[in-house]
Amino acid sequence: MAGAESFPETYGTRLTLRDMPAAVCAWISRSFAAEADRYFLWIPAFMSAGIGTYFSLPFEPQFWLAMAAPMACGLLLWLLRRWPAAALCAAALFATSVGFSAAVWRAERIAAPVLERPLSGTLVGRAKSVEKTGTGALLAVIAPHSFTGLTDEQLPAKVRLNIRVRDAVLRPGAVVELRARLMPPPEPVSPRGFDFARQAWFQGLGAVGFAYSKPIEIEAPSGADAQLMRLRMAIGDRMRSVIGGTSGAVAAALVTGERAGIPDDVSEDLRSAGIYHVLAISGLHMVLFAGSFFWGIRAGLALIPGLALRYPIKKWAAAVAILGASFYLAISGGAIATQRAWLMITIMFIAVILDRPALSMRNVALAAILVLLWRPESLVGAGFQMSFAAVVALIAFYESDMARRWTTAPRGYGVADWPGLAATYALGIALTSIVAGAATGAIAAYHFNRIAIYGLAGNIAAMPVVGIVVMPMALAALLLMPFGLDAPALWAMGWGVETMLDVAEEVSSWGGADRLVPAAPLHALLLVVLGGLWMSLWRERWRFAGALPIVLGLAVWGSAPRPDVLIDRDASLVAVRMADGKLALTASRPDYAARQWLRYEGDHRSPRDAARPEPMKCDGDGCAYAEDGRYAIAFSATLDAVAEDCTKADIVIARVAVPHRMKDECGAAFLLDWFHFWRNGATEVTFAADGSIVVVTARQLRGERPWVQRLGG
Repeated sequence: MAGAESFPETYGTRLTLRDMPAAVCAWISRSFAAEADRYFLWIPAFMSAGIGTYFSLPFEPQFWLAMAAPMACGLLLWLLRRWPAAALCAAALFATSVGFSAAVWRAERIAAPVLERPLSGTLVGRAKSVEKTGTGALLAVIAPHSFTGLTDEQLPAKVRLNIRVRDAVLRPGAVVELRARLMPPPEPVSPRGFDFARQAWFQGLGAVGFAYSKPIEIEAPSGADAQLMRLRMAIGDRMRSVIGGTSGAVAAALVTGERAGIPDDVSEDLRSAGIYHVLAISGLHMVLFAGSFFWGIRAGLALIPGLALRYPIKKWAAAVAILGASFYLAISGGAIATQRAWLMITIMFIAVILDRPALSMRNVALAAILVLLWRPESLVGAGFQMSFAAVVALIAFYESDMARRWTTAPRGYGVADWPGLAATYALGIALTSIVAGAATGAIAAYHFNRIAIYGLAGNIAAMPVVGIVVMPMALAALLLMPFGLDAPALWAMGWGVETMLDVAEEVSSWGGADRLVPAAPLHALLLVVLGGLWMSLWRERWRFAGALPIVLGLAVWGSAPRPDVLIDRDASLVAVRMADGKLALTASRPDYAARQWLRYEGDHRSPRDAARPEPMKCDGDGCAYAEDGRYAIAFSATLDAVAEDCTKADIVIARVAVPHRMKDECGAAFLLDWFHFWRNGATEVTFAADGSIVVVTARQLRGERPWVQRLGG
């Protein structure tokens, strides 16, 4: 290609400093022109920019304006079609506007009532899904028909209940009645923390809560959805009963997506070993499951010469594999990650049917476009980001000349060649793990504040078992289960899962296997992702310029704001940054908030270890923090404590509502009370270098959005 011509080769030694800008521009122009067949690949990136813009707004945009934006940009594109450079800019703007309008359309389409305050009463509704946890409790999603104190217009579309009542039974699809406590979806535990309420909004969840009583079935399950859910539960129960123990729970999760029954310590081992991704039914599972289907059908048909020589058995196998992947999607619960994986694998098999390359960057871009149009909210989730980052990086790597020479090298398949084939297979897993790990490492660190140091070792040891034993045996078990002949396949699958868990336990026991890292600002992640896309989507030498934003992103990774005081959404937990930079907690509970704060800091301490260190003194009326050279801070639990603390502390944080007169008479420089947290949610306080106090709240950062409760003034 002309664009492959390097800058020095073009201009040689005659290039002067005066000519440099023009030469660089000319080189970039030629490189860009040489990549014309890759422009399509950037459409998802610009759509993502539009979706990201929607989620970053502090207000909900006007629906009609958002819908008009693509039309206006499309008109601009048509008007500029004769000028290539301007047309490309207009096309980028059009793709961005399409992403923005898709997000607005999605939010408008799934809008449903959200509970405004906690309520207790009698709930009548249809069970949409049911999972059993390791402790025997039930996690159920119910579509309410009625609830005490709510009109039909106020009823949420779906609620999620934790049913811990002994001997409770709930069949999917049944209409049940039970006593329950419902609450609005929780707000973030810190202003910059994970917003569960936003996720719940796009899932149609208008409330969460727990049951006081056993569900009483008042109408039997009906409909295709109910039958599918019962089939899913029956498959999970069969796997758990035959395989047994933790291995049975993990095996069921790999097929049905029910992860609630997996013990927390096992999940932690899998995370530390870098193989927790095995539990999320996504691209890996779809490839192994549908790929096994494809290979098995094609191999079986190839044994019949009359068919193999006269008919396109490869296309037949691809069509059957699509059906198999669709069945897997149905019994797995249809999570968003699984839907993405099904879409990608379906596009691949359709490409096979149409005699197109099955795995190409263009197919991945097409899948990303469809997912972003279908579920725009997927963009802000770690699952979408990690799955597409891994696939894009792997395709870019295996598209390279070096990888092509290695993968297309002739190999023998005799007995004498087996050691070499095994070594090649191990090397392939290692390279795949390295590339995928490098592509997803920053995303995982941003969302989960953790890095699996020995993830390569964990994947090299575990993935051959998953690919050769676990998933093929899962497919065999599903095919044999209707005939009662699945026990041998389940035994083999259980052995493979147990081996995988042994690997996870061993790797996680190595020193420093799971390392927490401090939170990063969003712009650091965006720089790293932009650099990765630049290096992956382009093919000419200028792609290596993508290393620059990656380096810049990593350089500013630790620059996220580190507040001096953190208060959770109802002031039940407070953290203060001590002189040594670590957080001191007023208590170890609420446990979830405490763990999230420590994880955000990259702090390995448990909430119990971080609670009430030496500078923090607590009694029945609250806590007080005092350390030389720092503000004296009081955390008051009663009005009497507020009155006393106002005379001693520089800053007072009260769990109670403080009357205006007491606020006016308070001698502290700064006071926050219950009303502040009721209106604004979780709060962080930072002491600026100029002596001022900066307050940032969850309400301030979340803005006025549909998923944000409208409370107070």
